[in-house]
Order: sequence, then structure tokens, then C-alpha cells
Amino acid sequence: MNKRRNIILVIIFILIAVVALVIVGYLRGKDKKLEERPGLIEVPQKETPTPIPITGEKQTPSIPTPPLATPTPSTKLYQSLFDQPLFYIDLDYPLLYVYDPQNYVIKYLNLEDETYKEILKVFNFKNAWLSEDKTKMVIETSKGFSLADLKTDSLYNLSPFVKNFVFTPETWLYLNDDRSLSYLAKFQKGETIKIRNLGILNPEFALLKNGVLIYEKNSPLFLLEFKEPSILKIFLEGEYFDVLTNKNKDLIFLVLKENNTWQSKIIDLNKKNKYSFDWATNKEKCSFDEVLVCALPLNFDPESWSMLDPNYDEKIIIYDPKNNEIKEIILEEKFDLVKPKLTPLGIIAWDRSSFKFYLIKPE
Repeated sequence: MNKRRNIILVIIFILIAVVALVIVGYLRGKDKKLEERPGLIEVPQKETPTPIPITGEKQTPSIPTPPLATPTPSTKLYQSLFDQPLFYIDLDYPLLYVYDPQNYVIKYLNLEDETYKEILKVFNFKNAWLSEDKTKMVIETSKGFSLADLKTDSLYNLSPFVKNFVFTPETWLYLNDDRSLSYLAKFQKGETIKIRNLGILNPEFALLKNGVLIYEKNSPLFLLEFKEPSILKIFLEGEYFDVLTNKNKDLIFLVLKENNTWQSKIIDLNKKNKYSFDWATNKEKCSFDEVLVCALPLNFDPESWSMLDPNYDEKIIIYDPKNNEIKEIILEEKFDLVKPKLTPLGIIAWDRSSFKFYLIKPE
């Protein structure tokens, strides 16, 4: 009898030990999961595009995307595209690249088939820029710049000395430590390869077919040719505030101050004047593919853009270099528009004051 009782007691002790081990293992695993926090930027797995939920449809995607807003009456010129505030990144119709601050994700929205695809999960977002071939993206957060290679799903944290960059389509970086370093470099597969020193301390860039235009605000234009990167040539004398090249890289839009008056013009690669305008605006308020589209503020202030001061737009200008035609759209509502672009739907632009996208239909 005692022997049987001892066996039963041993079995009970073993069962208690097993249960205790299972409970301890579960609690440790739970603690570990609680300790795992998302990093600054996460690269999600590849996925198929998901339909954009239209207002009234019963769809529950894993990460919601802004629904299309209810169309405004046809008598109005403006139509809000989405109910939800978003940040503009790029527009290559029909793909609209945005940052969704509610879900901390960069995605593209297909405006034709009404689907979307997530690209990157980003925290502490400030801005992002997409290369023209849509294979690379530079993301700025509160902790600096990162480069995402969208072809290889690779992500690189860039040097804290990076101040600016340009896609050539290679990624060129401008690095400056505010002391002795000031140079251009290529960034390839995680390595920074120096191109040359640069004496221009706050450079802006504009891409041509044969090289890169480099300038500071209100300075001459310099040209760095790809075939001779060791030589920095003066391309155009004068004081140029902003520069934008068209999609084919054969026309240059210039914003300048001449005879104490702000103005702008378009020239070709031979520096021949194609069209002059009696207005000025920031390059961030323009797009230049086949046609030039610019939002013109009521009173152009060159410092208002960088200071994030609202400067409401008076009208939108559409200039067609091929036919030498210009059109105007008078704006009756308060917009501070960014990168207005002509699409088959009309002009799509992001309003910096409301963080919303608008479709503006020319009459």
C-alpha cells in the first residue's frame, strides 16, 4: 500500500513540475514579445495590391487606407480625393505615393483601379523622395536620412553628415560636417565612394542628361558632367533662386531676381530663352513633365517655404512648351499647393495647409 502511495505522490510531483515549467516558459515568451518594439523603419514583405475601400463598401484590409471622398457637385472646381490627411511623396499617374500618418506607412495608391500597396513602415517621418525610376527612396526622419532600395528590399541608414542628395539615377550624397568636410559621394550597396570636394556649402541640384546642375540660393549655376566629375564648370552666370528640369532633361525652368524684380523663365540646353514669366514661385510648388504646372502665391516670399509659413495661392499656371501655350486657373479657395501635376483626371495637387489632396479640373 505504501509503495503504491509513493508512486502516486511521485507522479503528482512530476505533473506539478511539468505544469510549472510550461507556465514559466509561457511568461518568458510573453515578456520577450512585449520587449520587441518596432524599429525606426520596417520593411514589410511583398504583397499584392489591396483594393482601396470606397465609402460605403464593406471591406476590411489589414491596414486601412483613406477612402475616396464623396464627389463634390459638378459645379465646383475642386474635389477632395481622400477623407484622411496624407503626406505627399510623388505622383506618377496613376500611382500616387503618400505617407499615411495614422498607420505610419508609405504606400502607393493606384488612382485607376483603386488599389494600394504598402512599401515601408516609417516612424518619426519628416519627408521622403522617390527616384524617377521608382527603384530608390530617401526617407528623412527625426533621426536623419535613410535610403531604401526598393528593388532589393534593402534599407541603409545614411551618414549623419548627409545634408542633401540627388538621384542621377545613382544616389549621390552631399556630406558636410560643418567643419572641414564638404564633398559629393556615390552611395552603392552600403558604401560611400567620394566623387569630389565641393566648395558650395548649401547645394541644390537639378538633373540633366549629361550631368548635374549645382547651385546655392541666389547663385550662378554650375555644371558637373558625368564624364568629367573632377571639373566644375560655370553653366550660367547670374543669381538663380530655384531650378527645375523637365522630364526629358532638355528644358530648364529658372526662378531668379533681376533688376530687383522676381521673375522666371524657361531655357533650353543651349541657354536660349524659350519663354519668360513675370512671376516667381518655389520649385516645390511646380511640376515639369511635358508641361510646366505651377501654383503662384498671392505674394511671393522666398523665405516663406522653408519657414513653413502659409502663403496662399492666387492661381495655377499651365505652360505647354511644345505648343507655346499658357493657361491660368484662378483659385477662389485658400490653398498652399505642392507639386500640382496635370493628369488625365485633371490637376492633382497636395494642400500643405490641410494635408489633403485635391483634384482641380481646368475649365
